[in-house]
Amino acid sequence: MNKIDLCDLTKCTQCLSCVMKCPRQCIAMETSEAGFSVPSINRQECIECGVCMQVCHQITPVIENKKNPSAVYAAWNLDDKIRCLSSSGGVFSAFAEKIIKKGGIVFGAAYIEGLKVKHIGVDTIEGLQQLRGSKYIQSNIGDCYKEVKSNLQKKRLVLFTGSPCQVAGLFSFLKTRYDNLYTCDFVCHGVPSQKAFDIYREKIGLSQSCIKKIGFRDTERWGFKMSLDGVSIPLINTYYLKAFTKGYMFMESCYSCQYATEYRISDITMADFWGLGDRIPFNHSKYKGVSLLLINSEKGERLTFECADSLFLEERTLDEAIQGNYNLSHASLRPIERNTYYEDSIRMSKFRLIRKYRLFPSWRDYLRPLKRCLQNLCQK
Repeated sequence: MNKIDLCDLTKCTQCLSCVMKCPRQCIAMETSEAGFSVPSINRQECIECGVCMQVCHQITPVIENKKNPSAVYAAWNLDDKIRCLSSSGGVFSAFAEKIIKKGGIVFGAAYIEGLKVKHIGVDTIEGLQQLRGSKYIQSNIGDCYKEVKSNLQKKRLVLFTGSPCQVAGLFSFLKTRYDNLYTCDFVCHGVPSQKAFDIYREKIGLSQSCIKKIGFRDTERWGFKMSLDGVSIPLINTYYLKAFTKGYMFMESCYSCQYATEYRISDITMADFWGLGDRIPFNHSKYKGVSLLLINSEKGERLTFECADSLFLEERTLDEAIQGNYNLSHASLRPIERNTYYEDSIRMSKFRLIRKYRLFPSWRDYLRPLKRCLQNLCQK
C-alpha cells in the first residue's frame, strides 16, 4: 500500500509546493473540467520520501503562523494618483515601494500575455503597476516560490503578496523562517479558475490580443465595476462579476477554507473596509476607497511604521472589521448552483446562462453609480 497520498479536488489549493519540492519531479497537476488542478503522482518514479506531504499546508498545516491582529486600521495611500490606480485604498503600493527602494523585490499577481494571471516578481517602481488592482482569477504560482527562496538566500528583502493559501504554501515550501521576508495576504472571498474567465471572455467576444488589462473594481466610487483598459463594460456583460459574488465559480477548497478567520497567517492582511462607519463614526470621505489593514506580526508593525508618512491611518476595532468582512469569520458558502455552473457556462449561450443563474443586472446596478456619487459629494 502506498504511504503517499496528496490532496483531492476538494482540498487542494493549487499552491504547487508539492510539485516544486519533489526531489524526483514525479508530481504533475491534472486539470479538471472546471479548470482547477490536483496533484497526480507517478508511482513508478516515486520513492515515497514524504517530502510532498510535509510541504502540503493542507496535510501539514502551518498552524504556528496563525496570529490574532495586534492592530486594525482604516487606511489609504496619501498619493491620490496611486490611490485611484488601486482597488481600494492603495496601501499595498506604499509597502511595495518601501521594499523596492531598499533594493528588494515584490512578488504578486499580474496579467501576462493572453489575459492570463500569474505571480511575478518586480523590483522597479514602474513595475508595480502590473501588481496593482484586484484580479478575480486564480493566479498561477509557477516557480514563484523558488524565485522567492533564491532572493531570500541572497539576503535580499522580499515582499510576497497573495491569497492566504498561497502564503501558507510559501511558508510550507520554505520551511525556514527568513527575517528578510515580508508577507501580505488579503481577506479572500474565493478563487475562480483561469478557465472560468477564459470561457466568459469568449462569451462576450473579447479577443485575447485586443486588451491588456481587465478591471473588476470602480476606484472612483469604491465599488464593483468591470472595465477593459479603463473603459466600462456594458452591464449585461458583467455577469462574471455577478457569478463571482454569488460564489458559483470557486475552487472547491475555498468553501472549507481554514484561513477564513481573524487569525491570520501573514505579516499584514489587506481588504476593503466594508461597513466602515456604520456603527462607529468615521469622519472622513470614503469616496476614493478605504483599505482595511490588519497588522499581524512585529514585522508587519515595523513595515507599517516605516510607511506611516505615506499613509492615512486611523485605528479601528477588530469587531468592526469582522462585521464588514464575512470572510474574516466564515468561509464562503457553497451554493447548489456550483454543481452545474461550469458545465452550463461552456454549453449555454450567454443569455441562457444569465437567465438560468439570475445574473441579469438589477435596477440597483444602474442606480448605484448615481447614488454613490450623490452620497460621496455630500461627504466632501
